[in-house]
Amino acid sequence: MAKSFSFHAVDKINEIYANHSNHVGSELKKKFPKKYEKMIGSDCITFAIWVLKDAFKKTGNLAAASRVGQLGFKGTELAKYLITELHWHGVYYNPDVNHPLDGEGEHIVSYYNQVKKNCKYSVAKVPVSHKVVNYNPSATKVTSYLGLTKKDTVDLEIFKKIPFGIGMSRGGQHVWVFSYGKVFESH
Repeated sequence: MAKSFSFHAVDKINEIYANHSNHVGSELKKKFPKKYEKMIGSDCITFAIWVLKDAFKKTGNLAAASRVGQLGFKGTELAKYLITELHWHGVYYNPDVNHPLDGEGEHIVSYYNQVKKNCKYSVAKVPVSHKVVNYNPSATKVTSYLGLTKKDTVDLEIFKKIPFGIGMSRGGQHVWVFSYGKVFESH
């Protein structure tokens, strides 16, 4: 029986994690090229591309493997391709839509003005079909017109049943992969 895309993706994640001693952050490699000339430059998007390309190649979808390599350096474009062309599902994650832990207003705006209103994420308008929100409300006592956030872990449990996916944060500036609720990332 043929192995699934998710199997190959998780296998590649494990391979990278087991053999990353010769990796260095892409920004460090650029800043100190002589020092890191024998190292492989990697970062969050590169990590995701390696995983996706390998899984697409091993499942025989060479066109998709090539395309993610071309689009992958912009998280939102990669996500739009996977959703619109390959029929993946766009899932929006936000631990506390009212009181983000980092205090950044972008989290509130992304939920209320983009996802909840138009089912799109970021200025790139990545299609969103599911939401996983308020699974980790801020423990900080916050006073705002939005009130306290009620914890909701129902959708988070569904997240733990997904064999493989990619995610992005900060409007696509950070990309990560996940399997059965566990996030894998590179910085």
